[in-house]
Amino acid sequence: MSAGPAGEHQVLMDANGNPLETWGGKFERKFKENPFVPILAGLTTASLIIAGAKLRRRDSGSLNHWLRVRVIMQGLTVAAVVGGSWWYGQMKHQKEAAAATQQDRILERAAFESRLRAAEETDRMERAEEEQAVKGAAERAAGEGGGGGWLGGLVGKPSPK
Repeated sequence: MSAGPAGEHQVLMDANGNPLETWGGKFERKFKENPFVPILAGLTTASLIIAGAKLRRRDSGSLNHWLRVRVIMQGLTVAAVVGGSWWYGQMKHQKEAAAATQQDRILERAAFESRLRAAEETDRMERAEEEQAVKGAAERAAGEGGGGGWLGGLVGKPSPK
């Protein structure tokens, strides 16, 4: 009797509200980040187990061989940890740089669009002022011509003699 639908699992949270990770989930995440470390750690473990078996059989020549293999595998594992950490740091730095560049592009685009809107508004206002000036000049020209007074100059304007 679960509260949610079938197949849906509940995510556990720690005291800070961060999701808790199972050991399998953590292994999977770490394996994706740096697959060489668990592989080499497994090979180190396997060579140590084989060396232990050789020790029980009292096969000292083969035991020494497998102990050397273990040392080599252990060194490679340490190198993979260091190299993977360096590589992961480089990738993280590149992702941060790409995100910063993307953010700069977004801000640049917003500033450009703002300037464009201001220029369009200014252009619209200038055109409206020009139209008003043209209309005003046309009305003044019509008023100075013979069409003044009421009814186009027929009433209210003295006729020239």
